[in-house]
Amino acid sequence: MSGIQRRSVISSIGIGFVLAGCMGVGGFEQESDAIDPVSRGPWLAFTVLQGKGRDIYIVQRDGRGLRNVTRGRGKNIWPAWSADGQRLAYASNRDGNWEIYSMTLADLKETRMTRTPEREGAPAWSPMMSGGPCDGRGQISNLSPPDAPMSPGPAQPLSKPEGCFGDRVVFLVGEENHREIYLMDADGQRRTRLTYFTGDKVAAAWSPDGKTVAFESNATGHWEIYRVDVEGGNPVRLTAAPADNETPVWSPDGKKIAFESNRDGNWEIYAMSADGSNPIRLTRMAGAESNPTWSPDGDRLAFESIQQGKGEIFVVNVESQEIENLTNHPANDNAPQWSPDGKQIAFSSDRDGTEQIYVMDPDGSQLTRLTQLEGESKWPYWSP
Repeated sequence: MSGIQRRSVISSIGIGFVLAGCMGVGGFEQESDAIDPVSRGPWLAFTVLQGKGRDIYIVQRDGRGLRNVTRGRGKNIWPAWSADGQRLAYASNRDGNWEIYSMTLADLKETRMTRTPEREGAPAWSPMMSGGPCDGRGQISNLSPPDAPMSPGPAQPLSKPEGCFGDRVVFLVGEENHREIYLMDADGQRRTRLTYFTGDKVAAAWSPDGKTVAFESNATGHWEIYRVDVEGGNPVRLTAAPADNETPVWSPDGKKIAFESNRDGNWEIYAMSADGSNPIRLTRMAGAESNPTWSPDGDRLAFESIQQGKGEIFVVNVESQEIENLTNHPANDNAPQWSPDGKQIAFSSDRDGTEQIYVMDPDGSQLTRLTQLEGESKWPYWSP
């Protein structure tokens, strides 16, 4: 995981805000019934840390629909949306070991996807594709038997028609410093190992066409960015700087990968072609920059930067490299995430005491607080 992310990155905003939602006991009003995630979206999933507890909540962009979907059953982290926006995958230790679970939001039904003695986490759902035979739920219909053996060597072709949405999940397996990247069907079947080399592997990210996964590994002694074909093949190293290169994020058209690196002595935001060529430094700032997130049109990147001990959220134009500071507030704001329609940036902030979820327009205006929960609300992720 990113060196910047391993620190407690902080940022801030200096604009009056709108308080969304209706107040209830202990925070905003929470709904308890099942939801229609498609017609009422987009949604934000986020993690709430309360004491030793970890739960996943969801909320709409206007503050409505706030609810705890994991409801205190063990610790629950790493929410990931399916490409159709109707399911969440996440990691939980509710059964005594860290495993991957999924939830259908229409009925809040949970399914355990993995059952191994190993530690598993950080799921990421495959993106939207088209052109293959699907069942009525948009999933590939010709699945192999539930107990199909795991491939003993480098990933082999899955013999699966290309198409449909959210039909596969990548995730991490193993203890810290010894994690590998695996792939499985969305129902937990056909588990396949994608990486077979020394070093830790983290931050797995799907390419927009669903054919490749980028990730970072410290196999060389530095964190470097790699990519691997999910249908089989050896990982390809994309960076070779004698420094750390982390947090790969694909551009919406799949032609570029943004990342953070300290190759020039300071943590900055970079972009490179998807094959690792043409690396470009996008920021030249005094702070430590991290966590880039693309605008849906691929023209800009939002990111966070530590400035004078506090964080800010900035936007950089990829072509002109012009940078705009969206925030200016003595608080901890972090984890920017651009909405899929490009209209808002979500982030978390402790500007009102405890860390909560906020949204703002891409120019920093229309700041709105979406949550007021006990504990810390962190790491928002938009549904597609």
